[in-house]
Amino acid sequence: MIPTSRCRRPWPALVLPALLALLPAAALADWVKVGETAAVALYMDRSSLRRTEDTWRVWEIQDLRAADPDGVRSRRYVNEYDCRNRMHRIGRMTSHAGPMLTGAQLFEVEEFGYWRTIPAAGLFTRAYTLHCGAGAAPR
Repeated sequence: MIPTSRCRRPWPALVLPALLALLPAAALADWVKVGETAAVALYMDRSSLRRTEDTWRVWEIQDLRAADPDGVRSRRYVNEYDCRNRMHRIGRMTSHAGPMLTGAQLFEVEEFGYWRTIPAAGLFTRAYTLHCGAGAAPR
């Protein structure tokens, strides 16, 4: 007869993978704060950074201090930064009623928007400089 202690798998080996499968992808990301203003904090997921030639693609979260007129308090999206042309565009956005992607999901937009010029100052400028380098800062 085999002792039961040898046949039993430890419960963490069974439970942990099941719990990880239930977590949203955002919870497993490597979120770091890019910066903040009085109205919003901007975070990026370092583990999602991808580069193709002169373009960086990264997941970001905007965590608003107060809900906007549509009730949105936070949003997550992919932001593409074009280092050569000093532009960016956003797509694959989900908006939530609570802070840091909590609360009800209010909106979802898969399509990417138009390319927009990086402003001379602000949070997108800071993120652009992180990805493209100080020499590529907008003028």
